[in-house]
Amino acid sequence: MDTLVYYATHPNAIIYATASALLYPVLIAEIALLVFGVFEAGRFTVEMIGRWRKRSLSALRESALAARTALAEGRREDAITALSAALKHARYGRRFTQMLGVDDFEQHHLIKLLSEVEGQAARRLERTRMLIRFGPILGLMGTLIPISPALVGLAQGDVQTLSDNLVIAFSTTVVGLLIGGIGYGISTVRERVYTRDVNDIEYALEIAEL
Repeated sequence: MDTLVYYATHPNAIIYATASALLYPVLIAEIALLVFGVFEAGRFTVEMIGRWRKRSLSALRESALAARTALAEGRREDAITALSAALKHARYGRRFTQMLGVDDFEQHHLIKLLSEVEGQAARRLERTRMLIRFGPILGLMGTLIPISPALVGLAQGDVQTLSDNLVIAFSTTVVGLLIGGIGYGISTVRERVYTRDVNDIEYALEIAEL
């Protein structure tokens, strides 16, 4: 009862207790984001290596022209094969042709499939864009929370408490910025590459007169 009365009359104590209780959840969340960021960096590296020097605009055009010829002759399966060859270099080009069926060559179906592919690319980008936001946020929270006990230790002449909390504060800042940097780098390159994938799909469909 005395505790409830104390917190009721000292709202600042509630804020301090809440902030102190968040320290370990923030540290755990930051570690989880760091692991996720390293994992995404590995996937990104493999993805970029797989794309290395595979794109050829002339090959894209030739395969799209082959698809147009096949469609003009009523060979829809051959047209899908030609489009698959045209877009094999692009992650979302392959996704597009995998979803494309022999009955999907009407314009409204193609527009819908293209929007589905764009949505998949956007969802993939959201995962690393999350790192850009939440990395620095958690880093800042992990910096500010230990400052209060550090100042208390300073006022009481407890150098050990002061140094321990400052180590946590500055370390979480560095890790948070690292997470944000990883997310920013991956998101920037992926956005450019995925935009090019969608543009290649549109180009192939235009050449194929779809």
